[in-house]
Amino acid sequence: MPNLGVLGLTVEQPELSWTKQKVKRAYIKCKVTGLASSNYVHWYQQKDGEAIRRILYVNAAGTSTVRDPNHPEADDFSVKRENDDTYVLRVDTLKMGHSAVYYCACWDSHNDSNYSYPVQKH
Repeated sequence: MPNLGVLGLTVEQPELSWTKQKVKRAYIKCKVTGLASSNYVHWYQQKDGEAIRRILYVNAAGTSTVRDPNHPEADDFSVKRENDDTYVLRVDTLKMGHSAVYYCACWDSHNDSNYSYPVQKH
């Protein structure tokens, strides 16, 4: 279970690889410990041969999700705060186009402007 800790934060993605059938659901967990209320959890997707792209982000409380308008499949995804420190990216109906590597990251702000920096990434 890879994890990385910076500035008192730890992000873990316990499931590194799995295969699912089309039209099935998928849940990808990300455990974030030490998250401040001003932090946001971001989810990214990287398809083979393509640059990494943000799908969405959610506030630390898990109450406000924002999908990236530049991601063509962002509406296929949702995120839920499962407990105090686990965030779950959910895909209700898998498509072949969802085949990718998924990353979660914690940022000190909700956007990618110059004053935001990754305090945790995996």
